[in-house]
Amino acid sequence: MATPAKTEKPKDEKERDKDDKPKAPPKPKAPSKPQLEKWVSSINALLSDPDGLKAFRAFLKESEVEDGELTRYLDFYEEVESYKAEFKRLEESAKDIFETYLEDAAHQGIILQVGADKEVGTGGKSVEIGDKLEDEGLEGVQLFDEPQKKVKQKLADGQYINFCSHLKEKYKL
Repeated sequence: MATPAKTEKPKDEKERDKDDKPKAPPKPKAPSKPQLEKWVSSINALLSDPDGLKAFRAFLKESEVEDGELTRYLDFYEEVESYKAEFKRLEESAKDIFETYLEDAAHQGIILQVGADKEVGTGGKSVEIGDKLEDEGLEGVQLFDEPQKKVKQKLADGQYINFCSHLKEKYKL
């Protein structure tokens, strides 16, 4: 005997409570006192804490007259941080590739064909690449440092001060 298939309620019905009212999204957990104290201590501390970043974004959204007028600065800051993290990952990958294939003592060293009758090992050019990776890393990781610094200062001089005042008032710090 086959069991009857379960019928699921449509999604909009699932998200309603007993009184047939739409459910409100869950309220975010209130930050702890140490978190709050950290956030108001510096903008760097705030921006390095995912919960702080989320709270600051919500505060900026509430303060906006036009959609995105304040949060776009935070978007830029986060995009640059993501870019730097990706760059760091690529730099580590470049070093691994160098050590595996191009370094003089590479266990999987490669020989490159430079002409019809001439092969070269990894010697000269690989030393240059290795020195560059060790001394300078990949170029471009600092590409957005100056604009990011200015964005952070703009946030620190304006909305961050308002955010700290808001936190102090709301949580009686």
